[in-house]
Amino acid sequence: MKGTNVILHRNLIKSCVFNRRLYSDIFPTSEVVIIKKNNENKTNNLKKEKVSEAETNNDISNNSTEFRVNEVNIQMISKNIYEQLFKTPSQKVDSNIITRCQNDLLKHGIDYKKCSHLPDVELKLPKLEGADVVEHFYNIGERQCAPYRELLKTLASCKLPPMPKKWSKSAGWTKYTGDSQEIVPCPPDDAIIFDVEVLMSAGKRPTLACAVSPHAWYGWISEPLANNNPHEVYDNINYEDLIPLETDGMQPCGDTSRHRVVVGHNVSFDRAKIKEQYWLERTGVRFMDTMSMHVSVSGVTSYQRTVLKAKNKEPHPSDDDWKEISSLNNLSEVHNLYCGTPIDKETRDIFVEGTMEDVHEHFDRLMQYCASDVVATHEVLTQLFPLFLERFPHPVTLAAMLELGSAYLPVNSNWLQYIDSAETVFEDLKLESRQLLSLKADEACSMMANDDYKKDLWMWDQDWSTQTLKLKKPTKKKKVLKNEPVKIDNDIDMDLKMEQKNNSSDPKSFDSLNEDYLKCFESENETKNVKVIEDLNNKFADLYELGDLLPVKKPYLAGYPAWYRKLCTKPGKDPDWAPGANNITTSMQITPKLLRLSWEGYPLHYIQAEGWGFLVPFSRQHADDAEEPLVPLQELLEKCPLMFCKESEFQPDVYSLPKTVDEDLGRRAYYARKKVDEQAAANQYHGLGVWCGIQVQGCCHFLRLPHKDGPKYKVGNPLAKDFLDMFSQNVLSAQGNEAEKVLTFGRMMSYWRNNRARILEQQVVWLPHSLLPPALRGARQYGAILPQIVVAGTLTRRASEPTWMTASNAQKERVGSELRAMVQAPPGYKFVGADVDSQELWIAALLGDSSIGMCGGSPFGWAVLAGDKARRSDLHSLTAAAAAVSRDHAKVINYARIYGAGQNFAERLLKQFNPTMTISEAKSKAAKMFTSTKGKRVYKLKKQYMEGFMEEDLSEQEVQMTSYQAMRLAKLSGKRIEEMFERPRWVGGTESDMFNKLEEIADSEGPSTAFLSGRLSRALEHAQGRWGGTRLNWAVQSAAADFLHLMLVSMTHLAPKARFCLSFHDEVRYLVPEEYKYETALALQMTNLLTRAFCSQRVGLNDLPLSVAFFTSVEVDQVLRKESNLSCTTPSNPHGLEKGYGIPNGESLNIFDVLEKCKANKKV
Repeated sequence: MKGTNVILHRNLIKSCVFNRRLYSDIFPTSEVVIIKKNNENKTNNLKKEKVSEAETNNDISNNSTEFRVNEVNIQMISKNIYEQLFKTPSQKVDSNIITRCQNDLLKHGIDYKKCSHLPDVELKLPKLEGADVVEHFYNIGERQCAPYRELLKTLASCKLPPMPKKWSKSAGWTKYTGDSQEIVPCPPDDAIIFDVEVLMSAGKRPTLACAVSPHAWYGWISEPLANNNPHEVYDNINYEDLIPLETDGMQPCGDTSRHRVVVGHNVSFDRAKIKEQYWLERTGVRFMDTMSMHVSVSGVTSYQRTVLKAKNKEPHPSDDDWKEISSLNNLSEVHNLYCGTPIDKETRDIFVEGTMEDVHEHFDRLMQYCASDVVATHEVLTQLFPLFLERFPHPVTLAAMLELGSAYLPVNSNWLQYIDSAETVFEDLKLESRQLLSLKADEACSMMANDDYKKDLWMWDQDWSTQTLKLKKPTKKKKVLKNEPVKIDNDIDMDLKMEQKNNSSDPKSFDSLNEDYLKCFESENETKNVKVIEDLNNKFADLYELGDLLPVKKPYLAGYPAWYRKLCTKPGKDPDWAPGANNITTSMQITPKLLRLSWEGYPLHYIQAEGWGFLVPFSRQHADDAEEPLVPLQELLEKCPLMFCKESEFQPDVYSLPKTVDEDLGRRAYYARKKVDEQAAANQYHGLGVWCGIQVQGCCHFLRLPHKDGPKYKVGNPLAKDFLDMFSQNVLSAQGNEAEKVLTFGRMMSYWRNNRARILEQQVVWLPHSLLPPALRGARQYGAILPQIVVAGTLTRRASEPTWMTASNAQKERVGSELRAMVQAPPGYKFVGADVDSQELWIAALLGDSSIGMCGGSPFGWAVLAGDKARRSDLHSLTAAAAAVSRDHAKVINYARIYGAGQNFAERLLKQFNPTMTISEAKSKAAKMFTSTKGKRVYKLKKQYMEGFMEEDLSEQEVQMTSYQAMRLAKLSGKRIEEMFERPRWVGGTESDMFNKLEEIADSEGPSTAFLSGRLSRALEHAQGRWGGTRLNWAVQSAAADFLHLMLVSMTHLAPKARFCLSFHDEVRYLVPEEYKYETALALQMTNLLTRAFCSQRVGLNDLPLSVAFFTSVEVDQVLRKESNLSCTTPSNPHGLEKGYGIPNGESLNIFDVLEKCKANKKV
């Protein structure tokens, strides 16, 4: 028996050796990692590694009984707060995991023993509405959304009353029940579906509207339509022009605080036409958007949107799985998706292109169209709302979406001053810029002399053709003798001579000054004038004769080049016409050439199919077949160095056709070698230009300018906003002071030029004095703007709005960039808000730490929670050190990576940050950065396939392979990679744990957010491995949307007096009466604490680091600027807010300032 065991053991060893040889043929054994697990029984004394107070070098004394730190020296919330928030402690972390985390931190250069600590905070929180913070949020969310949810359910499940057959044209609201109709001040129902139509050619005022409830139909008609008024265009919109929904126009109809809901498709557009929404005090009406529900349930990526729009093209077979469960966002497509039939939108063209006369003519048809949209919205709601509740079950989601839909921006007369100032400065800069460009055009035009343009590096390829002036043949040939006087008009001549005769007295003959004396002087001057006229007539006699020979239809600017003529306007077309190239702007194709722009010293050049690029010479002569106009090669070589390319190892005769087939290289080999030669040439250039393989006239390479979105995109204007920073880096340069001025003006005008139309289109409604508090009834106007927010406008359920949600902070050299500061609280009110510090980074770090079970357990999590910029231990400093780039550049790349960007994107960013960096250097730095942060991707072999790889017990070991090795092994085994290997994981990087968790969420069978369990769009759920980056980005961004929703619901609970104004990405702002400003600031700090505690508990971490528990500062301010001490100085606001508008700085309060201001320790 013993001998048999020995033989079996020997055979097993031989089998193992044989199997090793097999997989060694597949991949090198040095690259296969065989990991032996640590002995579970081996003890590790945690107390040895416990951080002592003496080692921490803390700035804050930690002798307080409130002080708490975890095993990696992350300071946790103070003891008193912890006991109020977390009733159940987190599960104890295994000592081996703690040791591994500590070693991992040290490995990545993080000395976790050295970190600054914060003062402890003592705060008594309001009693939680439940057993813990998770129950608390569920209960307050349920309380806020339940009344509206029940109204929506009733509306969605009801059968609508029959639509009226005949519509009344009476002004205001008409109620239709059965065959009867009556005029009512407003619909009294608590739940309605609502749609407004606007005649676009007449302005923004509502023209007609329809609404329906479970009990009746309603129609609203504007005064101009009811009175059969002719077509008239209105530039503004008055309060009286809007639609009443809760009043008879001025007085409330019933309790305005009761819960009511209005449903519409893109309902923010309809909300902007309702009177009561502009009130300073909000009512109980909330708005539910079916378009936002659709985006949440079945939203699409940009690629999918393109596929859906291309209806005539044959779709790719891989797109079939999602096309049946998604659609575009318009009502017709959404109705087709959920209800099976599209909507006929042809009638809508009358509102888009027609006049008021057309509306009068087709009144019944247009009312029927509006009512049909209401019916379609109800049918969509019936199908979509239950699906929405199923996929987004947490009540906080619905409650927050209703709150987001009530955004409100108060303004006053300063808004008009801002518009006037920005417009004036913009027009002045545009005029001066145009004059400078006109001078540059005149200067370039002078190169016509001696054909100098042929030697110019920029203007050589322009159209220099001219139009000739063809004269008519003279009818008579009259010989004009030299010096013969030209006869002038006989009548004029006789009159002048008679006057001279009458006034022929000599001035010296007068003894005194009188009228005769003055007439004598006048006569003498007129005699001289006649002589001058005769001389001029003689001088220009030839021109007088040529005037008769001019053709009837004269060519415009004959003798001037064609490119110049395009820049000039013809007389008579413009009342402000002036001669010269006054029709020129910075967006024209000729402008970069007139400014003589160079990229890295090479002159810019434009090719129609390739966009803007530049010429790099590689030869000293043109190709034999080069056509006119020729590149001024000699001048180009004087300015730019010749690019020397490595000699090809193949001789020209190699490419000739050989006599035998065996010697034939074939086309593939020819083009392959040609590509090698071209690549060799490309490698000689190490700038930012994009190699595209184009040669110009056999002497220059054409390289495209780099586009911010990647090399496959072409640049249409090198003076666009994205290139302005290149001038400061001397990558893009111009010749002459005038060019620098034009570029400076262009930089100053860029913001207003890009945003002007959207800002001027903002619908400002000024409130009547009777609706204002008595203290505001003065000379100044007060009103509001309702931002048209789509509360779930993106795939990640982030709210979207084209103007306010993308508004940047004021920049010193940007006209009109003080936009946000023009939203100003009326007297007696203040804005209270805060910026959520590093929201996405914290969410990503939290998800990564949750897989370990300890806050700050991963290097990424520790750097986010306790990293110190001064000690270079924060996330961006660590990445900068790892890749040898600046901290600012590392910050941009860090966010891009977390949003799903890959290594190629990082390479492009590095090249943009440092234009002198070579391609190989950028690749090296990007690879190093990704290896140090994301780590390496490994595949773990499943146990059933491990036999033969190891001699020892399989339970103690695991095999890890790279993706290439895993694919080869699976292919040789005839199996799919998923069958043989566990889910791939990232290892060895600072962010490996985080990316592993994100991929676990994104690649799960039914991906849902970690906080509120919101589901991924149906269009991406069955991705079959596609859109990995989008799903990864969704895991973070959709969790951030949950975070905002939790904050909104918490603020509604803690600060009922505060009115939600707007959310700017990671910022929130509320409008409150001034007496409640500090209480609201405290509520905002508590909201941050409660929200983060909820998020932590939802992922299994029943604790919270103190560094993220409270806002760094809460801004209490009179305007909507980001920070309360910003002066917002711009070219259109040169004196700042205080001197220009009389607005002082606000207050910036941390948690201790807030507690001191409202004495919360005693009052709460």
